[in-house]
Amino acid sequence: MFITIPFRTSRCTEFIAVNPITKKVVVRYMAGAEYLFRNVSRRKILNLMLNPNMSLGFWNKSLRKNAVKYNPKVKTRKMTYEFITITPCTNSIPLSLSN
Repeated sequence: MFITIPFRTSRCTEFIAVNPITKKVVVRYMAGAEYLFRNVSRRKILNLMLNPNMSLGFWNKSLRKNAVKYNPKVKTRKMTYEFITITPCTNSIPLSLSN
């Protein structure tokens, strides 16, 4: 189950949903592109959830800098990212989170 992070001022990040149990994060950028990050540190996720003053853009930048592109054929313990979709309407929750 994903938990949505309350909106904070950010010029690049519109939406972040986290799942500390599965170590997954869904990020939607202002342009509508959505990415799924896997193997995100639980400590990093909990820090974002518990610290209301943390910048979403700063947190997201550290994700993008340290993640590698997801390849389903290769098992890795590194943090990975995968493009999900582009959402034309930015007022809705991603379909992958409604499960």
